[in-house]
Amino acid sequence: MSTRTLCLSVLVLLCAAFPAQAFRLTLSGVLGGTGARGAAPRRLDPVVRGQLVFAVALMAMAALVATLAPMRWDLSSPVGWRWYAAAVAFGCLAPVLEWATGAAWLAVRHRRLAGIALHRLAGGGSVWVVLAAVGVAAAEEVLFRGVGLHLLGVVLGWPAAAALLVTAVVYGLNHLYFGAMTVAQKTLTGIGFGLLYLLGGDNVLVPMVAHAVQNVVVLTVLRRREPS
Repeated sequence: MSTRTLCLSVLVLLCAAFPAQAFRLTLSGVLGGTGARGAAPRRLDPVVRGQLVFAVALMAMAALVATLAPMRWDLSSPVGWRWYAAAVAFGCLAPVLEWATGAAWLAVRHRRLAGIALHRLAGGGSVWVVLAAVGVAAAEEVLFRGVGLHLLGVVLGWPAAAALLVTAVVYGLNHLYFGAMTVAQKTLTGIGFGLLYLLGGDNVLVPMVAHAVQNVVVLTVLRRREPS
């Protein structure tokens, strides 16, 4: 019975490794675009609509994976509420860390990163986009920290550092749709989210707060980079 359960855990982990990448590639061909001028005022921009569908699909995937795989649903932090404050602080700092990573990435190629801007494939800072981003943040933390980190570290018995690094890299690769530099940026913040999860008592709500804060800050503060 234990062997079957272990095999199921590994299977779930492998099947759920790249849901974001798969959904983005699928939706880019179905709901992509930037919207047309003069469209009906009540009709959602195709980019916004695509992000909403993506968020719903990813949340459904996260719910299914969390149901099938072992996961701790204890949302109270045994090490104190200070970790939620740390999560908010890291969420505000994460865009700066990603900018620094991007600057270092381009410096190796003798190029300069002029400033921080929202990726051109992302929508604006509308209420719907922000809500979708919060939902995506929650789903990704359930998948990569609540399920992935728990399975590798607890169920499979990996060293915490190895489980942390692998889940961070896989989380980064789920952003390959936006380019290799974004993978490096997201891997770095993925390590931060993983540390918050582990130091916060394996409480998935801690990195979830940090991830949601980061997405809200990015979508409400940064300007959107237009296609060149």
